[in-house]
Formats: sequence, structure tokens, C-alpha cells
Amino acid sequence: MINDNVSLLYFKSPKEKIPLLINILEEYGIKQNKKIYMQSFDIKSSYYVNHLISLISKINFKYIDSYMFPIGAKSNDLKNYKINANKFVEAIEKIRKSNISISTSKIYDDEDWLDYIFNYSYQVIIIDNFDKFIEKSNKNTKTIIKTINNYTKKYKAEIILFTNDIKKINTFKNFKTSIINDSFIFEYDKHNHQILNIVERN
Repeated sequence: MINDNVSLLYFKSPKEKIPLLINILEEYGIKQNKKIYMQSFDIKSSYYVNHLISLISKINFKYIDSYMFPIGAKSNDLKNYKINANKFVEAIEKIRKSNISISTSKIYDDEDWLDYIFNYSYQVIIIDNFDKFIEKSNKNTKTIIKTINNYTKKYKAEIILFTNDIKKINTFKNFKTSIINDSFIFEYDKHNHQILNIVERN
């Protein structure tokens, strides 16, 4: 039986994953104001947050990054460029008021990752690297599938999992699986990851 509330998305490189993931955060967390928990195994949470600020404000990410990490802005271009302060603050306020939580660790080392992530009520759970999640968990595949399916039924939640292992697509057949940029190609603004167009492949 297919669980339509669980999406397993295969990506070939972070260049495919990150823009889509940021847009998912904005759609569910900002526009729909859903309660989101995101577990990041690959990237610092600040990187995702800065990209989200960039997407919401439509300010070039490199300028957002230079403001959020000012001692790292070495070029004159970055040092001299002044962003639109109102848009910048408005974007931060939207994220502050949202129900988005992004974590890169867990509180108790002895707690299994499966129990840690799926222990509280969320409307959306995102795992940015499902392969590492499985690797770090001590639970077997059957238990992982059962726990995730039970969670979606109990909380009417949507689970979004990203994998860079194409074999996972065949292993987790009871999930809704797809390959990023396979049937549809996403075109993004290279400065802030805003989706400009979605083109269906012939």
C-alpha cells in the first residue's frame, strides 16, 4: 500500500536538492504556516535559514550571507553593498513568527534517531539526507517504514525525505518516490532560489 503522505525524493547533487528544499520550507512554513521539523545531516541550519531569508526577501544570497556573517565579507563588493533593510527584517520576522524548527543534532546521544525525530507532533517532517538517517539509526528498515507510516496516520503529517541513493527508490516502494528534475525540470533564480518556471520533459 502506498503512503501518499511520505515523499522520497532522489537528488543527484546538492544543486538539485537545496533550491527545492528551501522552496518547500517557504511554501509549508511561511505561506501555509504549518508546524515543521527539519533534520539536517548535511548542512548547518544557518545556511538553510540564510537561503530562506534570501528567497523570502528576494535579496541575493551572497549579500544575505555577508550580513549574517559580517566578518567573512572580504570583497569590496560585499562590504559596500547595502541591502534593502526593510525587506531583510521583514523576511527575518516572517521566519521568527513561523513554526519552523531546523536541527543538526539531537539532545541525548543514546536516543535513537528514529525515536528522536518521530517523537513529537508536527505537520511536516523533512530529513535532508535519508541515507545518513538510516545509517545512524539502530533500527531496521521494516521498523523505520512502520514508524513513519504510523506517524503520518496518527498526526496526519507529511514526511519529505531526500536521498542520493537511487536504490532507496526501489527499496521504499510503499513511499511516494520521485527523481528531482526527472519528469519536471525546475528553473530557479540563481541569486535567491525563487522558482521561475517548471518545465515538463518531453
